[in-house]
Amino acid sequence: MEELKDIKEIVEVPDSSLLLLIGLIFVMITLFVIVGYLFNNRRRRKKKASPKEISLKKLKSIDYSNTKEVVYTFEEEVQAFLNEKNQAFYEEIENKLSVYKYKRDVPTLDSNIKKEIQKFIKEIR
Repeated sequence: MEELKDIKEIVEVPDSSLLLLIGLIFVMITLFVIVGYLFNNRRRRKKKASPKEISLKKLKSIDYSNTKEVVYTFEEEVQAFLNEKNQAFYEEIENKLSVYKYKRDVPTLDSNIKKEIQKFIKEIR
């Protein structure tokens, strides 16, 4: 063995790759938790109301004491909800409401028409 002078004994090499791997895993988990929290928090924030939701809110808050406001608000806001099922019922109501349109002084709203409008508003969803 004396002939092999350039071979040295086994030396321990410091290896910190395990610590780096654990640190990297910890950082990644922390980032995922933060991103998940921010994403869920963003989804919980109040969403903007859609045009249909705004129209439905206006329809439900109609003041039936002002006849002209009832007529024009109903005809304007109900357009978003019309479909094949309720088109005929809407046209029937619209024909009855035509008496109250385009006049300076209008009589108070008939109670039957008022009930039909309220029924129509309840049926649309």
